Amino acid sequence: MKISFVPVSRLERSGLCLDLYILTWMINRREIPMTYRIAVALVVLLLGSVASMVNAAESKAVQTMAGILLHLQHYPTDADKQSLKQIIEDKSATKDERTVAQALMDVQHTVAAADKPKLEAMVKSDKASSSVKTLAEIILKLTHMPSESDKEKLKALAL
Repeated sequence: MKISFVPVSRLERSGLCLDLYILTWMINRREIPMTYRIAVALVVLLLGSVASMVNAAESKAVQTMAGILLHLQHYPTDADKQSLKQIIEDKSATKDERTVAQALMDVQHTVAAADKPKLEAMVKSDKASSSVKTLAEIILKLTHMPSESDKEKLKALAL
């Protein structure tokens, strides 16, 4: 990778601009010191651990429902319904998670008419978690199966 040398005025050679100027010069000369290499490695590791902590924060119920929605074909399978029934009966699951699980269990190509107002209220609520709102929005838009953009959201929740 070749980065061209760009002269920097004296006014720009303060703070971060000076650091970038020096780093650009070092890259051009292939003299990147070990401290910069270590710093870059630490930043990459930090970003990776933050991403995994975000996913770890999702409850088991949210991860299960995201996995079910990710592979949904028109309606949940019998095994999916068993998992959803466990979520509905689980006292540690939030009320919103149990509502979404019930709505997902009732899906037949689209959301059931009885579940639609509950999910719409959840999406508008400030109290519902963002992951539960995401699941509710996807179920509300559902027509036979999630869209490709919804599948990307579900992959992030299912991890």
